[in-house]
Amino acid sequence: MFADKKPDLRHMANSDDVSREDIVAAFRSAMIGHFRSHVPDTNINEATLIASDYLNHFHELVMLLEAIGAEPKEFADDLLSWRPLTYEEHFSESGFRDKNLAIAAYRRAPPRIRARFDEAVARLHGEALTIVADVAGELGNGNARLGKTCEQAAQRLRVLIDEANAIANGEALPERTDPDSAAEVGGQAAIDALFGTR
Repeated sequence: MFADKKPDLRHMANSDDVSREDIVAAFRSAMIGHFRSHVPDTNINEATLIASDYLNHFHELVMLLEAIGAEPKEFADDLLSWRPLTYEEHFSESGFRDKNLAIAAYRRAPPRIRARFDEAVARLHGEALTIVADVAGELGNGNARLGKTCEQAAQRLRVLIDEANAIANGEALPERTDPDSAAEVGGQAAIDALFGTR
């Protein structure tokens, strides 16, 4: 489905009519095609070259929030030691079977898709750090609203996780109508246009 027509880089390099930008675009297209050929049977999305397993890092925080609302003393240390990890840090430290491929594919992910994913992750990191600080403050004050605060925080994180997950899996986001939205994907030509590989 994603088999890209391989550009002849040697022919392009010898042509006087080809710009440096054309050569870079052809190389990028070839690399995307190369990684797409290696990700089947992994948890890396073939279209986006992003593994949504990275979002487990944030699911962990959601579970901590749910647990701490019920048993603050038991889980406070785990919550306070949670820290943001980049995509590459997460996979470097994980037991994910294809972690090296996940990192390499992410580095070659189509630029627009990766930029949208990175923006979604930045929002997740910002929200997560705010939440951890807020909950830490309530833990220190013995706030009676801790359970409600944790529940609302977990809900906010789930919304952001769902958005990042949709981007990682090439799914349409209802509020997005720009050309790089996965809603525009329909066949190889549309994918090539979306990823800038044509």
